[in-house]
Amino acid sequence: MKTTLQTIKEIANKNPDGFTVNLETFKPVTRGISVAYLETQDCFGDCGLAKVIEHAQKNGGTVGGWKNEDNGKFYYDSVRIFDDLDEAIKFGKENEQIAIFDISNLRLIKL
Repeated sequence: MKTTLQTIKEIANKNPDGFTVNLETFKPVTRGISVAYLETQDCFGDCGLAKVIEHAQKNGGTVGGWKNEDNGKFYYDSVRIFDDLDEAIKFGKENEQIAIFDISNLRLIKL
């Protein structure tokens, strides 16, 4: 039986441009605005992913990730999904994010 960490790593390998998944179902989140929590900023590798999974399990159960082409590292975040853009922007600023991602429209929103 695969661990959650192994499953997320497989999802990451198949989706280097980025992904957002529900930890209970491992299904992609296809709507809403994804905003990372400050606590999981700059998490990469197995240790970083383990930290992200632990945080996400206590905070909504959603994990996102993307490969940084500049350094070749895959970054993971515990994320919160919003329906309201103003709320997402406020939460993003509170969590010191430089950008948030509108999954519904596949659009990066710089803060």
